[in-house]
Amino acid sequence: MKLFQYPYSHNCAKVKIALLEKGLAFEAPATPPGFTRSPEFLAMNPLGLFPFLVDGDVRLGESEVIVEYLEERYPTPALLPPTVEGRARSRWYSRFHDMYLGPQLSKLFFALNDGRKGTAAFEPEIDRLFELVAMLESVIDPQPFLMGEQFTLADAPYALSYHFVLILTAAHGRPLTETDMPKLSRWYAAASQRPSVAQVMTAAKAALGGG
Repeated sequence: MKLFQYPYSHNCAKVKIALLEKGLAFEAPATPPGFTRSPEFLAMNPLGLFPFLVDGDVRLGESEVIVEYLEERYPTPALLPPTVEGRARSRWYSRFHDMYLGPQLSKLFFALNDGRKGTAAFEPEIDRLFELVAMLESVIDPQPFLMGEQFTLADAPYALSYHFVLILTAAHGRPLTETDMPKLSRWYAAASQRPSVAQVMTAAKAALGGG
């Protein structure tokens, strides 16, 4: 199994955490600059986006599609709750991350180098991230994970994104701290103890220059 990825991407981190939680052996090769636009990669994945999974004859892009595939193809250990209601709630958390929180973090990330940082016109984007974090704080009650005692696909997207909330708001001069998001911080304290999360976070921080 091979996963084409960036170690500092929250969507790639989600897939790697799922793979590690399931104990699946996989390669995550280093990709040179420009690889996503190379003929080699575009022949496999015309969208040219990471993450991209190759599992035998199966070739899949889009992080949520990949983790759902892994859950169905390799069901043990399960990374979705056993009930219909629980699985739906887990998917809601994943969608909230992928459609709202993750893209907003990406806006702040790219703004650091494209001239928007520090401009009055960009302030509403920082406000929007604060709103999204507050929304998430309002609906979670970690016990210790988002779905209770079981670590699920609901948790996997948020590990690296939690780190990005801290470093990106600080980089934009409006730092959110652990005390501003106590429930998320309590969740991260538990999630970061998972070997899968610790491994992915170590690689991501190294790639970002944070050791």
